[in-house]
Amino acid sequence: MKSLKQLLVLALFAIITVNPSFANPTDKEDNEIDKLRASVENATATDWEAYADAADRCIELKTNLSEAYVWIEKSIAINENAENLEIKGDYLALNGAKDMAIETYNKAILAGMIAGEDISKIQKKVLKLNRR
Repeated sequence: MKSLKQLLVLALFAIITVNPSFANPTDKEDNEIDKLRASVENATATDWEAYADAADRCIELKTNLSEAYVWIEKSIAINENAENLEIKGDYLALNGAKDMAIETYNKAILAGMIAGEDISKIQKKVLKLNRR
């Protein structure tokens, strides 16, 4: 029984060290960040969505957050709207700035209402933060 356990541990170790997807889980993430940077670099001067999408993905991955903040601010500078304000709120909430996140979500709600968009998702985020 002891030798079986040792064999299984050895086999698992061999799989992990040989398979690069197990050995370097951040390589895939780094590659995705490089692609996001490329999409932002290739964006036109009016393409607020490219910046917002890149920032949103970084926030989802919880990585490259300082650059994500620059991107979301650039997106908002190009065209402030409910979508990029919501992403900024997500960034602030992730980084523990609860009051600022709620304020930004409220701006997103107002922008969404003016544009006639569905704001229920943003409202739920505000409610969730207020419960904490």
